Amino acid sequence: MISCDLEPIYEHEGIRKFAKGKTKFGRYHGSMFWNVPGFASKKWVIAARIRVEDSIPPSVTDEDLIDGCIEFLNAPPPRRKFQRRIRKPKYGSLELHSAKVIRKQEDMFISVLLITEERNSKHFWGKGFVSGR
Repeated sequence: MISCDLEPIYEHEGIRKFAKGKTKFGRYHGSMFWNVPGFASKKWVIAARIRVEDSIPPSVTDEDLIDGCIEFLNAPPPRRKFQRRIRKPKYGSLELHSAKVIRKQEDMFISVLLITEERNSKHFWGKGFVSGR
């Protein structure tokens, strides 16, 4: 399994002078993704960046890398000693909408649009749009 995590971002990342303070791990996308079944009623799209933490061998394709990272993010954290309740994944259940692997010198990250079933999450900026309200 490939070890990776969502990269923290500032609320106003595009404006450098406001890029201070609290960070979260992505933001709800403001566009309408009507090609996603159940969009704006049961599913919402999140824009995020995934930082790959392992050194990846050159034989791994971009598709395998992206699938491995999504699988890693969907894995629940390990149970603590004597814990009965099964833990949920940190970011909820994530599906891939689209992704692009970006390599800059020594850094490598994945720019992704993820589909989630949570309309409001403390890990992401904003809230999911609800149609018909």
